[in-house]
Parts: sequence; structure tokens; C-alpha cells
Amino acid sequence: MRHSMPVTSSLQDYLEVILNLIQEKNTARVTDIADRLDIAKPSVIQALTLLKEKGLIVQDRYGPVELTAEGKRYALNIRHRHKVIYGFLTQVLEVSPEAAEQDACLMEHDLSNETFDCLLRYLEEQDVDKKLKDEVGWKYKPGE
Repeated sequence: MRHSMPVTSSLQDYLEVILNLIQEKNTARVTDIADRLDIAKPSVIQALTLLKEKGLIVQDRYGPVELTAEGKRYALNIRHRHKVIYGFLTQVLEVSPEAAEQDACLMEHDLSNETFDCLLRYLEEQDVDKKLKDEVGWKYKPGE
């Protein structure tokens, strides 16, 4: 039953947290995910069940959570969107880091691909600095 429903913004947050935990600690466990998201373990287990049904994670009973290739690709895309939006807000609009973090979390999920592509193009035309490009893993190429 893969991809019967779209991946909600909440499930996208889980994917991003799982990716971050794996990269930071080499493992993602239910307890770590719950701590990172500041939610109860039963809520995490429910979300993980949905992610498994969509083919985005694998997990043996009581074992660590692993991203499938598709899940990792999805999580990396979400993180990339977050970093680009955060960089735009802090470096171009000079929004405080705290507000930019909150706003980037909200915007990364709901910004259309068209608008995101236009944002990337705008940043490229403004010759955004190399530090931001390095931080966000710049992917914009004119004509794509």
C-alpha cells in the first residue's frame, strides 16, 4: 500500500528528523525521534507505521529506524528546501535566526515547487554568496 496518501508535513518532519539522527548518531530510535520532536513515543510509533506503509522507512520490531532509498531522497529534498528558505530569510531578508528557523519549518512543506524554483532562480540571479551555496548544497542550474 505505498503512496496511497500524500506525505503530510508532519510525516515530512519525521523523515527529516530520522535523516538528521542517522547522520548525527548513526542510528534513529523511537526514543530519539520522540525526544527530538518533543512528542510521546506512541505518536512516533503511529507515524512510523504510516511511513512504513509508504515504503519510506524500514524497521524491525524494537529496532532502529532506517530510511529506504526513496525515504532518504525525500528527506534530503525536505532538508534542502529548509536550508534554502532559512538562508534566504536570514541572509537576504535579514530575519532573526530564531524566526527564520520557525518560518522555514512552516514554508518548506507548503511552498509549491514552482515558487521554490523561482526562489532558487532569484538567489542565483542575486549571485548569492558562496557560503550560502555551500550550506544548502546548491542545486539550481539555469534551464532546469
